[in-house]
Amino acid sequence: MSVSDATATRTAPTRRDVRLWITGTSVSLFGDAALWIALGIWVHDLTGSNGAAGLAFAAYVVPRLGAPFLGLVVDRYRRRPLIALLNLLLAGWVSLAFLVQDRNQVWLLYLVLFGVGLGVGMHNAAGSALLTNLVHPDQLGRTNALLRTVQEGGMLVSPAIGSRLYVWAGPRAVAGLEAVTFLVCCLCVLAVRVDEPRPEPPSGSIGRELVAGVQHLARTPRLRAVSIAMGGGLLGFGFIETVIYAVADQGLHRAAAFVGWLTAAKGLGSVLGGVLGMRVLKRLGPGRESALTVRGLSLMAAGCAILVLPGVVLALLGVFVIGLGIPGAVVGLYTSMQRYSPAHLQGRVSAAASMLATTPQVLAVATSAALIASVDYRVLLGVMVLLISVSAAYLAVRSQSFPDTGESALATPVQELDPELSPELGPELDPEGA
Repeated sequence: MSVSDATATRTAPTRRDVRLWITGTSVSLFGDAALWIALGIWVHDLTGSNGAAGLAFAAYVVPRLGAPFLGLVVDRYRRRPLIALLNLLLAGWVSLAFLVQDRNQVWLLYLVLFGVGLGVGMHNAAGSALLTNLVHPDQLGRTNALLRTVQEGGMLVSPAIGSRLYVWAGPRAVAGLEAVTFLVCCLCVLAVRVDEPRPEPPSGSIGRELVAGVQHLARTPRLRAVSIAMGGGLLGFGFIETVIYAVADQGLHRAAAFVGWLTAAKGLGSVLGGVLGMRVLKRLGPGRESALTVRGLSLMAAGCAILVLPGVVLALLGVFVIGLGIPGAVVGLYTSMQRYSPAHLQGRVSAAASMLATTPQVLAVATSAALIASVDYRVLLGVMVLLISVSAAYLAVRSQSFPDTGESALATPVQELDPELSPELGPELDPEGA
């Protein structure tokens, strides 16, 4: 064995490193969800305006539309130190919320949320790229499903914790919690041991570099198909943010607060969906991640169809089925992006996928908000079912032409560095285990 081989083997990631990464990312996401809920409430309490409170969430989400720029930054630096530094800076940034005293300083809360949203978008792109250095390409799907399961569990409780902490200890306590979660994520990432290749220097104009990720999606048939399917599916599913209130009010004759129960049922479904996603991916095998997206979209369509039917039990069942499908659709999308994108484009491709997921939903929320007052919510649910079902059928048909070789576009998978890595990761991450 050469000196370089020995070094690579000695520093290859282990099960510990994967767990550290999942822990750090999940803790950070937990804090993010608690923060934007609490700051939205704070804006409402300071201004008395529902519109101003709605802008709080917009301030958090809008930075994701700058995905090409975020991805380009991610691809210019090593991802582990970038993520650690980013979380350290965000811990300080969120502390700006401590300066807010009255409604005249609400703009500071928008600024905090905008910065956190920008940082989260960059973290997600860099994290997706870093994961390709932590696990073998064949393990990406199951690792993504595990990460999604843990995150969905956190998302299930973080809004309640954030709002409760706001009531018990005040909004600054929530900002302090978020700062702590950023610091915990920073420490976890710094503790991860991974050899990252030196980033490639720019190879063209800034314009070409910015659109390289989107071009890769468009020019790769497999990725183009899953992108179109998820774009269409999320365009339909985005209606749910408005329609769910009509389901509670007009369909079930319940107060708006009942949406909380529906959201909890969807969250439970998402946690179970993440667990099932790991099992489904093991059965499908490498190279068939798009089939998981087809299943996920199909479940989401079925759940929306159930919501058309009257009754509280059926409504809870419908959102639960929707929750079952969401992790599979998302994991199939992002795992495909990781497996079939070269290392030097990972950040830009992941950012492009994030923009793909965000933009249709934003358009759908705006459209459904404009239509819900004049169109029966069951008609909108029917449109959702149609759009999501067509998207799933399109991907199912297109997937028939994809080779099942499972070959990855990643140049130096971890498994080539350490042949014994897979057993060390354990059965939950090892495609040959259990």
